[in-house]
Parts: sequence; C-alpha cells; structure tokens
Amino acid sequence: MNRPSRLATLVATLIFIVSQGYLGYRLHHLRPNILVLQLTFDADRYWAILAAWGDAGMSAYRAHFSHDFIHAFVYAAFGYVVATRGGLFAPEAQRAARRTAALLPVAALFDLAENLLQLHLLAGPVGAASLAIPLSALCSTVKWGLAAGFAGVIGWRVLGKCAQIGRVSQ
Repeated sequence: MNRPSRLATLVATLIFIVSQGYLGYRLHHLRPNILVLQLTFDADRYWAILAAWGDAGMSAYRAHFSHDFIHAFVYAAFGYVVATRGGLFAPEAQRAARRTAALLPVAALFDLAENLLQLHLLAGPVGAASLAIPLSALCSTVKWGLAAGFAGVIGWRVLGKCAQIGRVSQ
C-alpha cells in the first residue's frame, strides 16, 4: 500500500471537514432534518416531509445538490487517503486497509445514485407514489451504513494507535 503521509491525511481531512460543514450549514434549518428524508421509504411520509419544509426549505434542498455531487468525491477521496496514507494499518494489515479504503468510495456511488433519484422525484409530480422513493432510501441506508462502518474501523484504529503511543511514553 502507500506509505503514510501526515500531510496528505491532514489536507484530505480538512477538505472533508470544510465540505461537510458547508452542507450542514446549508441544510441545518430543515425540520425534519435531511437524514429523516433520506431514510424515508414511504411515499406519503416522503412528500409530507417536503411539504413541511415549505418553499424556502425546498429551495435550499434543491440548491444543495450542486455541492453534494462534489462532496461525494471529496469524502470518497478522504476515505481512501485516511485508510491508505493515515498510518493506521500495520504492513501486515494491508488487506484490511484496502477494504477500509473502499468503503467511502462505494458509499459515494450509492450517494450519487440517491442524488439522481432525488432529483428525478423533485422533477416529477408532487405527491406521486414512485419506486424512486424506496430505491433512494435504500441507497441512502447503504451509504450511511458504509460510512458508519468506515468511522468504526478508523475510530478503532485511532484508539489503538493512541493506546500504543501511551504504552511507549510510559
């Protein structure tokens, strides 16, 4: 695998944080929040959430897609860099590093599919029952599951590194 690089990891992390923060800033006012919409499989509930957002919320939601498509590539690259260049995997754990490195890029593919399905829904008739609603929710569920898996693996690795550093400094 690639040799560890603190600079590459730091830059990827900072870009990810800024990108994620920007999306959060753009959509933080939506109630119910966007995660509820993303994980809604039921058409009636889906359209009720969009109605609750009103015109301003719908406008913000539509506008966020231009950055969300970019953000998928940002977090895919972030995941790859952290797993391959973050120094969290020992040389004998490179198979685990490669698997971890694939989690966020695969999540990004599901995110892109979810975005396309959402845009299709927003372009269609309001209130329509559509297979795109549960398909979008399924894509989102897989995306968030992969992201949680990545966070779990990386979090565990960071804790292990911290414990290792603590043992060495004693």
